[in-house]
Amino acid sequence: MVEGNYSKLADVVWHRADVLVWIDLPLPLIVRRIVYRSLRQLAGLDTSVQAQRLTWKRAFFGRRSLLRTAVRKYRNNRPRYARQVAETATLGVRVVRLRSGREAEAWLSRQLSGR
Repeated sequence: MVEGNYSKLADVVWHRADVLVWIDLPLPLIVRRIVYRSLRQLAGLDTSVQAQRLTWKRAFFGRRSLLRTAVRKYRNNRPRYARQVAETATLGVRVVRLRSGREAEAWLSRQLSGR
């Protein structure tokens, strides 16, 4: 099992898989989660090390802010991921594309129950 974002290793790893699971969340959901998490951290409701280093600039307003980086990476990487996933599917690997948290939870539940 390989877990994580290893699209750079797609040519080496993905074709060997039985199943490729792509959690393809929509950009508005990703933005909402980043904003919510960052606001919680900035308000002191999260005491993790990451939260302690977060500033308004780093979260929202800087050139390399979390929000700006997420949007840029989504727009730049998603077309490449779609192409790599499609190429992997043509090699006979079963592809599961999950587009929401609900879909992911339902799929995982089915896998764990053996269906």
